[in-house]
Amino acid sequence: MFIDSIIVGPYQTNCYILGNEETKSAWIIDPGANADKIIDIIKKRDVQPISILLTHGHWDHIMGLPKLVETYPSLEIFVGEKDLNYLGKEGSAFINKYCFDLTFLQSFKEEINNLPEADYTLKGGEFLDDCRLKVIATPGHTPGGVCYYSEENNILFSGDTLFANSIGRCDLIGGSYDQIVKSLNQLMQLEDEVIVLAGHGPQTSIKQERNNPYF
Repeated sequence: MFIDSIIVGPYQTNCYILGNEETKSAWIIDPGANADKIIDIIKKRDVQPISILLTHGHWDHIMGLPKLVETYPSLEIFVGEKDLNYLGKEGSAFINKYCFDLTFLQSFKEEINNLPEADYTLKGGEFLDDCRLKVIATPGHTPGGVCYYSEENNILFSGDTLFANSIGRCDLIGGSYDQIVKSLNQLMQLEDEVIVLAGHGPQTSIKQERNNPYF
C-alpha cells in the first residue's frame, strides 16, 4: 500500500491518494481542488482510481470532483449520509447560499455548478472491502462527517474532525461542538500508535492528541 499526500486549493486541504501497487488500484480521499495535480500522480503511479472517499462535504474538500469524474467516469463517490446535500444540484445551490468566501465562490464557479451526485452514502460502521478501510461516523464539524480507519496499517484519515493540536470548527451551518466532542472521544478509543492524517496541516497520532487542548 502507498499513500500520496497533496495539498490542494486555497485552504491548503490535504488530499490523499491511497493505492495498492499489486492490484494497481487507488482511492482518492478529499479531492479539494487541483484535479490536474491529482490526475498527474495517478498517472505516474500507473494505477486505476476506484472511488472517491469524502470525509465531509465542505466546499474546500470537493472542488476536484467534476474534473475527476469527467476523466474517470467509473469513479464512485462516497459521502456521509447527512452530507449528501453538498453534492449534485442540491450541493451547488447549498454552497452558493452558505459559503461565506466570495472569492472562493467566484474562483470555483464552474466546479460548484457542476458537482456530481454521490453514488453511495455512509452511516458509519461500514467496512470498505476493496480499500480495507472502516468508516467511523464523526459528526460535529458537519452533520455527516466520517473518518476512514485502516486497522491493518494503523492509519486514520480524520478529515476536519481532528487536527494536530486542534479540532474542526463547529460554527458553520450544521456544526455542533457537543457532537464533535463525542466524535473525538470515540477516536480516542483507538490505539496510541495510530497515525492521524488530517484534512489540513501536519500528520499527528492518537497518542499526541490525547493532550489536545480543545477537548
